[in-house]
Amino acid sequence: MLRWILGMLLFYTGYAVSDEHPACLDLPLTEPGYSTGELLTIANSCKSPQVADLYFHRAQHIKLLKKFQEFERGLLQYGERDDDSYIESYRIHIAIIEAFSSRDLRTEKRDQTLVTLNRIYEQSHEIAELRFRGYDLIADRLELIYQL
Repeated sequence: MLRWILGMLLFYTGYAVSDEHPACLDLPLTEPGYSTGELLTIANSCKSPQVADLYFHRAQHIKLLKKFQEFERGLLQYGERDDDSYIESYRIHIAIIEAFSSRDLRTEKRDQTLVTLNRIYEQSHEIAELRFRGYDLIADRLELIYQL
């Protein structure tokens, strides 16, 4: 526990001097393993609104997945099982979009890629939430509109 506290202290102190987290300037192409809190802290420190939105959406993605998984575990305690294919399709969709976008984040297309990536995150979050709440028809219609 003490190591974790010291690690977090060094983590936050390291970029507090520059006011902007290094991840804001050099977007990692692979999953760096940040927690939801760390992603939100990074988002708050970024000067670029698009990069801040990206880290915010990544944190929201993790929160949604945890919420879906906790709900599923709760159902299993009562011997019930829900069709959780929407959770996996949501997770896989975001992973594919991140993978295909990562190369363009290093080129001159960075700003355009960030805008597209943030839009896809927002739309995917909305559809996943609707499916979670049981509004599949509305989610199907939005998928057609968004062409996801």
